[in-house]
Amino acid sequence: MIHFFQHTAEQWGGFVLSAGIQAAFVAFFAFVFLFLTRRFISAPLRYAILLVVLVKFAMPPFLDLQTGLFTKYSVIRNTVIITDPVIVIDEAPGITSQIASDTSRSRVPSHPASKSKTKPTPQTASSRASVPVVSKPEPEFRWSCLLLPLYLLGTAVFVGLLIHRYRCVRRIVRASTLQQDGFLFSEVARISELLQMKSPPALRISDETDAPFAIGAFRPVIVMPRAIAEELQPDQLTIVIAHELAHIRRRDLLIGWFETLVSLVWWFHPALWWLRKSLRRTREDCCDDLLLAKQLAEPERYCETLIEAASRQSTRLTEPLVLGFVHQEHPAARRIRRLMNSTLFRADRLRYPALIFTLLFALIMLPGLRPDQQPVTETTLEGDYGWRNLPFRIDAGEETAIKECKELAQTYFFTRNDIRDFSLPETRDKLEAILEAHPKLFYAQNLLGTWHRMNGNLEEASRLLNESLANAPVVLTQTYKRGNGDPIQDVAIDQLEIECNRVQKGSLDPSLRLKFVALITDSQGQVHLPVYDTVYRTSSQSYPVDYFAEFQNLGWIESNARNGILPDVMVWKPWSRPRDFTRTASQTPRLKNATGTDTLQLISDSNAYSIGRVARGQADGRVRTEDGKGMGIAVKGSSLKITNGTFMDHALIELAGPAPSRFALSQVDVLDSQTKIPLQSFQYGAGFTWTDQSRFHLFSLWEKLPDKVDLVLKVMNYDSDDFRYQIPAAIGSTVQHAGSSFAITYLGAGNHNGWSSNSGFHGEAQGLENTSEIIFQITGNREQKFSLWVVSKTGRRQNLNKDGWFSSQTGNSSIRIMLPLSEIAHFELVPYVEPKTIYFEQIQLPARSAPLNQELPLIEFPVDGQARKYTSDAFNPLRVHFESHRGNLYSGMGSYNNSFEFHERPLKDQFPKSKMTVSWYYHATIDLKHRLEFVVAPPPVKPGRSRSQSSSAIWGDAGFTSRETPLESVKAVLLEILPKPDGE
Repeated sequence: MIHFFQHTAEQWGGFVLSAGIQAAFVAFFAFVFLFLTRRFISAPLRYAILLVVLVKFAMPPFLDLQTGLFTKYSVIRNTVIITDPVIVIDEAPGITSQIASDTSRSRVPSHPASKSKTKPTPQTASSRASVPVVSKPEPEFRWSCLLLPLYLLGTAVFVGLLIHRYRCVRRIVRASTLQQDGFLFSEVARISELLQMKSPPALRISDETDAPFAIGAFRPVIVMPRAIAEELQPDQLTIVIAHELAHIRRRDLLIGWFETLVSLVWWFHPALWWLRKSLRRTREDCCDDLLLAKQLAEPERYCETLIEAASRQSTRLTEPLVLGFVHQEHPAARRIRRLMNSTLFRADRLRYPALIFTLLFALIMLPGLRPDQQPVTETTLEGDYGWRNLPFRIDAGEETAIKECKELAQTYFFTRNDIRDFSLPETRDKLEAILEAHPKLFYAQNLLGTWHRMNGNLEEASRLLNESLANAPVVLTQTYKRGNGDPIQDVAIDQLEIECNRVQKGSLDPSLRLKFVALITDSQGQVHLPVYDTVYRTSSQSYPVDYFAEFQNLGWIESNARNGILPDVMVWKPWSRPRDFTRTASQTPRLKNATGTDTLQLISDSNAYSIGRVARGQADGRVRTEDGKGMGIAVKGSSLKITNGTFMDHALIELAGPAPSRFALSQVDVLDSQTKIPLQSFQYGAGFTWTDQSRFHLFSLWEKLPDKVDLVLKVMNYDSDDFRYQIPAAIGSTVQHAGSSFAITYLGAGNHNGWSSNSGFHGEAQGLENTSEIIFQITGNREQKFSLWVVSKTGRRQNLNKDGWFSSQTGNSSIRIMLPLSEIAHFELVPYVEPKTIYFEQIQLPARSAPLNQELPLIEFPVDGQARKYTSDAFNPLRVHFESHRGNLYSGMGSYNNSFEFHERPLKDQFPKSKMTVSWYYHATIDLKHRLEFVVAPPPVKPGRSRSQSSSAIWGDAGFTSRETPLESVKAVLLEILPKPDGE
């Protein structure tokens, strides 16, 4: 809450400062202009200019337009600032050579950034208990945090005074008598017709006021004091009534409400005090001139009426919601002198030349200036009738050039002869050709500057990179910091991609993506991304080289500043167990919008979640059990069985409720409680598994688990009467529910490229050994929405579509399942519910006394020259599964839907007599390095070339190695789990 208030106060302070300065400048300009031309321009024109100043107070200060004076100033100022060398290309020795000659990555990047486990998870909003920060630096004091409460207090006081005064006036109106005949009533009707009003306002006589006034922006009423109505002459009463009708005809009461609302916001601004006084005087001058122009009064008689009315008035009116005839704060003498001055230029309305002048004045003065920098703001492109419009457009030639530039940027990830394709001379030549055709194309300038930096020409790189920032409509800045707030300097970032959205003919076009490569953080830990002025999304971004990172969850964003500041990225050295900072849940992207507790119970929808017990394994196989807060629990037996406690640390967290049928899990995270870093990247060799959705098994190699952890669950809550159908894994299985019918129409091994109801499957089935495919139909009730889960024989569950299905969305497509057909136990059909993220914070693990054995056993897969399957339990619960195959079986692999897929080669390309393949996988959330060693049977066989590929995601790891060796020659495969790399 404190951080929210501080952020709000800073945003408010920046807004008020920018808007207040701009409005003060416009007010000063108007004051000088009106003073110099006071005898030459009409009162309506003066009033129009003052209204432009009033509108300036109400306009956002950052709403720019090319006609605007402030906008032009902003463009000139930012051009001067940005064209100075603001980017310091100060690479550490070896950075350039590292980028230019790095051979550790091939055409598919193998940096941890490519792992799907790093993708942020959307969270749901709720409240949580706070956790004290023990080592976070004290925030800097902001004056805005003090001024904002004072401002809100002042606004409340003025609102209270306004309401009180308005209620007093309304009481006078309600107590007055409505007139429906008589001289005054006839005069109101006659003068309304002369002034070309659609209908005359109501007329009321009051005994509770001595000041005539008009009130009511939409249903106007004229209130006449009985004393004035009885004592003034008929022609004088006509002048008074005509003056009030002039206010109504000019819509002064409606403008008065607008003026009042603006004054409530800017009650403290001296320029507004002058403006309101000037508006009040000029408004009266306009009405006076209107009466004289329409010959409704003679100047001399008008002056006499003013004097007599002023002498009788003592009531203070609530201007400008109530508009009177004379004003105690406006001496009648000024108006009398003006009425009697025949040299003044008078007009009854705003003439066309004056109107054109006012519009030009507004176009110049109303648009604001774009600030130097501001944090980007989250937004949406959804409008009332589809996608909301975006003014952003580029011509076809420039779009083609952008596409070519992006293709060149992609070559950064390709290597030939140990040199990145991007750093070759051909890339420079192509970029220079693009710039020759499009000299101001900032994206091409940025890539060409990157090319020169990679090739050692830092002076040319600095020039081009700064020109790209100067030519770009907007610059996005990303800052990378350690958990203690220190920026990381001179660190390479492989890529950042920004999606620049367009809306064309009512359709969203997100195809324009600017990919930036080989970025280097500056002394502030920042990288600068020149982009178009539109609505963005961050399409992809990689970790800084040699760091792990945590990115903020962003959807669509936009920048109201010349330099849009993206949320900071927190980074840390891989598996470094950082302890120099502490974060609360509100400071953690995974948790800040989630429902959490630091106790052992939590309510989410209709479900009550609670921690039942927390167990910790010991080196001798015994188990210690507590409640999660350090209190011991006496239990008979334990569900935690330890066989490898000498070299593995084990902990088990169990939920006591709700019942498994009342919820489903789509994702689990375990965090270190102090830093809120995921366990698998906080500490090398630490991770967890969960096949039972109420039991979470934590384990660690080499180092003990943290003392306290946070358990984060993405849950789908079901009510007690919600349905849950188990559907057999067979074609023809059906379920009926509430007018809907579910039926499996196809279920087979492998997967196809596509399927059509007219032509069937496209191509041959692929991945027969590790994938399957289903087609089903849901018919009937189109309002019912379903989720379909597949359950493996080992208890693993996969949601086949996180967005669920309506009956109209099924029947014409096949769904790939990342499980072999033989491992599918059944399917479950349940109602679709929105997932919600909950967490238990500060779960204390029981103590483990003995240290861990640093020597880990090798995992041996006995092949014995055969195609076979094998599972090792040496590191249970991290169960490693192996398969051996004849031939060069796989061409590649990928990961989808919390599992993986091996891509099989055609049979003619496998060479089963001379080549062999070993594949392996395990399902656990952990990040480990491995090494495979082949044991070849005698007589010795000359080792052939090998090819390996692996895939890592939040579900676990998988990989394969193909060798130019016959399977019959392989006796065994050894898998060694490697210790943490040096320097990490």
